[in-house]
Amino acid sequence: MMRSFMNAVPEDATPPAKTDGPSDFTATQWTQVVQAAGQDGSVSAQQALEALCRRYWPAIYSFLRRKNFGPDDAADLTQGFFAELLERNTIARADRGKGRFRSFLLGSLQRYLADELRHRQAQKRGHDKVVLALDFQAIEECYLEEADPGLTPEQHYDRCWAATVLEAALADLEAEFQKGGQGERFNCLKKFLSEDVESGDFESIGAQLGIAPKAVSSAVSRLRARYRELVRANVLATVTGAAELNVELEELFQ
Repeated sequence: MMRSFMNAVPEDATPPAKTDGPSDFTATQWTQVVQAAGQDGSVSAQQALEALCRRYWPAIYSFLRRKNFGPDDAADLTQGFFAELLERNTIARADRGKGRFRSFLLGSLQRYLADELRHRQAQKRGHDKVVLALDFQAIEECYLEEADPGLTPEQHYDRCWAATVLEAALADLEAEFQKGGQGERFNCLKKFLSEDVESGDFESIGAQLGIAPKAVSSAVSRLRARYRELVRANVLATVTGAAELNVELEELFQ
């Protein structure tokens, strides 16, 4: 995971303007999922919830690993948890007083674990089908590389969640550049999201891109502004509204 981007968090929490992003994800608001599921358990609500789960499942796996479950058990429990979550329309019973998606997900997991540990069977609870195609090996490698023994499972969960938000925003940003035929420009400029500008940086990048150093400086400013906007958009998609956005950003990136 790209922890180096943890210092590139938004300095304010102004809700972003509605934009046409590179994917439909940021348009999928958590509050919309709750409302749709509560009405009729619709297919669209199920698909939106699955999209949220696909993006943020690494935090669930990391939480389980910090709970001292081994890699195989953590993978099995993650799959079993999502199987139950998606199949039983649990979202329809979400506590609107805990409006953040990460709070709902962690609370649901803890209830699932309590039930699982009471009724653990020899047969794994992950079901006979793969609910989500998840790359557990890659996440396990990241976990082993970055696990902090000083963090509680809940703190590690929040850190992983925050890193996923930043990585998602970075991926959205790259997709926008690629769509505009500016992939090379993005590759040259992205380091400025996590590194301080040093003397000569703008000159060397300008030489690579064939533009003036002043133009590079302007491009970096626009890049950072758009990145902050995409971070906010991704966080906004996991809370019940703009009123919670500032609190969520402060807690995740403090």
